[in-house]
Amino acid sequence: MDDCATCDTAGVPSAGSLPWDIDATTKALIQRVRAGRMRELRHDVPLDDMVALLESDQHYTISSFMECLDCGRVLAWQLCIRGNPILRHADVEEVDRWRWSPVPPRERWARS
Repeated sequence: MDDCATCDTAGVPSAGSLPWDIDATTKALIQRVRAGRMRELRHDVPLDDMVALLESDQHYTISSFMECLDCGRVLAWQLCIRGNPILRHADVEEVDRWRWSPVPPRERWARS
């Protein structure tokens, strides 16, 4: 598959030990969704809430699957409280196969 200027450039490398800068990559994905270049297919919480939920330590792996509207591929953005953030292309079937787990009520972890 050819490189895609939309989804292949969404990840912002970290200056530290993590592979991806969590805040900057999340913001890049939000910008692409708002610009109509990607759309959220399924998620634990919307992209806007992923970092707050991660920081609360109340959900082990926070997942969001997005479709790139420029190339049609699916991108997975996953934040883990005890691991590295993961940004990767996924098969569309994985969205339904993913083991989704309940998220604590928003009022317990959301920023004011």
